Amino acid sequence: PADPAAAQPPGPAPNRSKYVLADEPAGAQGVRQVRQAAKDQDEVIVVGRIGGLANPWVEGRAAFSIVDPALKSCHDMGDDDCPTPWDYC
Repeated sequence: PADPAAAQPPGPAPNRSKYVLADEPAGAQGVRQVRQAAKDQDEVIVVGRIGGLANPWVEGRAAFSIVDPALKSCHDMGDDDCPTPWDYC
């Protein structure tokens, strides 16, 4: 017999909109700039793009991977044949 749980559609996607701002906050810096200049205990506002992995969201945590906004993903470059369009190769 088939596993009945496997036949059920996935549940609703989590609401991740609370992690995305409509406008960039004053003083925001790109990921690359913060990594180069920030020191321990500095307060920073980082602007970036959620991505770099097929699923950049960390399960069970309010955490995710971000990349510098200056980088373009394979998807943005129009590489329709790329097997990892979320990637920044």
